[in-house]
Amino acid sequence: MFFRKYEFNLTLIPTIAFIVAFICFIRLGFWQLERANQKNNINSDYTLRQDEPLINLNKINPINKKESLLWRRVELNGSFLNKKNIILDNQIFNKIAGFNILTPFLIKGGNHVVLINRGWQPNLPNRDLIPNIINIDGDKTLKGHIAKFPTSGITLGQSNIETMNSSVFRMQRLDFDELKYFFTFNILPYMIYVDPLLDKENYNTFKLPAPDSEKNYGYAFQWFAFALTLFIIFIKLGIRKKNVIKSKK
Repeated sequence: MFFRKYEFNLTLIPTIAFIVAFICFIRLGFWQLERANQKNNINSDYTLRQDEPLINLNKINPINKKESLLWRRVELNGSFLNKKNIILDNQIFNKIAGFNILTPFLIKGGNHVVLINRGWQPNLPNRDLIPNIINIDGDKTLKGHIAKFPTSGITLGQSNIETMNSSVFRMQRLDFDELKYFFTFNILPYMIYVDPLLDKENYNTFKLPAPDSEKNYGYAFQWFAFALTLFIIFIKLGIRKKNVIKSKK
């Protein structure tokens, strides 16, 4: 009975525009769901690796096992190279701008050097100020977590490396090839977030490798809501009551 009283009368172009937009919204929604699932899988892998036994980097070849070492808890013995501290700029923690302090560490019994993330500090009042980075001398045994170099950061100007004094250098981002040239020794392609921290004034920013999957679910809901809203508008604009002309008897 309903279909006898109403008819659909939108023209071809608006109908095509609706179909294209509707399909795009749906695909974007499913893409966000896929991104959320990818993050959840990565974080599940991270959680499983956290439960695995501690790895001693002095007893393995640390450069040939990068992928299997990521996010693992490790122990290593060696000494800090205090003459090339790095301030990794533009690092956000709890919505506050700051920097991480990184110091190279020579693993005992070999020629491999790994960057030790000594924690985060908020930006100083003046960019010309140099944070107080305490030298850590002698043979040390550290524990921590292996992670990839941060992918955030931009290069301001031509050079990514800014010399602040003879032992402190500021970088906007970490580039493995650039680091090899800068340090002139066998640098490993990952860093270690030391835990517990050696510097009490710093903050530990080690976190899930792929956080915020909840945001992707939220974005997916928004795209599906857009698609539904568009569908309702399309139906309302397209359906009209039929003009029924009654014949006079």
